[in-house]
Amino acid sequence: MASFGKLAMALGSAHNENTLALVNLNFDFSLFRVEAPEEFKALGKSLSAQRRREAEIGSPHRLSRKLGALFEQILPHTPDLVKAYGTRVSEISQMAAVNPKGRDIDGPFAEHMGADGTAIWAAATSGPSAIPVLMLACMLARIWKAAEAISIWAEIIEHRKKQISEDCHGDKGSDFATIQAMHQEFTRPQLAEWDASIRAWLQSADEAKSFQQTQLTLIINNINLPVSNNAFVFQSVVDSWTTAMVAMDGLIKGGS
Repeated sequence: MASFGKLAMALGSAHNENTLALVNLNFDFSLFRVEAPEEFKALGKSLSAQRRREAEIGSPHRLSRKLGALFEQILPHTPDLVKAYGTRVSEISQMAAVNPKGRDIDGPFAEHMGADGTAIWAAATSGPSAIPVLMLACMLARIWKAAEAISIWAEIIEHRKKQISEDCHGDKGSDFATIQAMHQEFTRPQLAEWDASIRAWLQSADEAKSFQQTQLTLIINNINLPVSNNAFVFQSVVDSWTTAMVAMDGLIKGGS
């Protein structure tokens, strides 16, 4: 009986070591691309060739993949919010007033005309967990200036990496991407480029939906949502983020 126990422990140890060894292979999981949810596809079609290429294989895509994997295991399930968000961004992308197409007459600027949906399409093609992370980026961009938001990102990324190293042992198949993400580098220039794309999109979206934005602001100001009083940046941000997503998902469910 004792021998069987030792064998089981040895197999378990070997399994964990093999899992961690796989994580350390020279495999860049951030290059992996998935098909975007149906609700986001009109946005993808509206992007210039250059922006779409950057969103699918460039730095914004790799960053979205890594961030999605890093935070995947602490995200709430909010499918109705994700669908509604995809529908709305696709709707905005079809508005010529805020998303004009580049023409030959625009010369080298043609690829940069219109609303910048690069970060959103990068998230949509990076897997389900990348879209809620994009929503957090939008929240931070609304509240903080770019330099401050990037510093917050740097802090919560490092805290999440530490959390994973302490809690995630690689004994589940779902741990693979999370552990891979923990070992990835997240640079401030990458975060700054991503943040700039998000802010550019928010500006276009506000212009396209100014009346609805005002309505939403009035509604939110009259909803009593619990606010995190946690002094630690990581927990405060995560609490506010997840609470807001769950609340919006509930509102959308109730109105559908």
